[in-house]
Amino acid sequence: MTRLASIALLALLLAGCASRGPASIAGGECRIFEAPQYEVRGKRAYDQDWIDSQVEGGVGGCRWNRPAPRPASIDAGAAAAPGAAKPTRRRGIVARIRDRVLPARPQFPAAAPPIEPTPAIAPPAPPQPAPAPPRSAIDRLLQPRDDD
Repeated sequence: MTRLASIALLALLLAGCASRGPASIAGGECRIFEAPQYEVRGKRAYDQDWIDSQVEGGVGGCRWNRPAPRPASIDAGAAAAPGAAKPTRRRGIVARIRDRVLPARPQFPAAAPPIEPTPAIAPPAPPQPAPAPPRSAIDRLLQPRDDD
């Protein structure tokens, strides 16, 4: 009985090794990467080593076809003109994320507009006399009338 249980446990553990390729919850990592159509060349030796390892991983693990030889037309327009300006320094990761998440900042003018002189202010008008307080009904009854 223990022999049968151990064989069943071993078969269950090795069942994952019998799959046909990489798998994940989403159905395979190979779906999120795109196979290169032509050979990719890195600018430096480190870049080229990394590119080669990624392509070989895709060929071996994801069953990609090997990339076709690189056509000369790709490299024809890539040569920089002599005396061309170097690209500006790349911004940090925090700045790049912030610019994608937050709305763009309003652009303010480089210089403030000139301040125009204000016209002279006329003196204020003299104060008006305060209106008489309202009289009560009893005061109006007790006050003599002018038409008597």
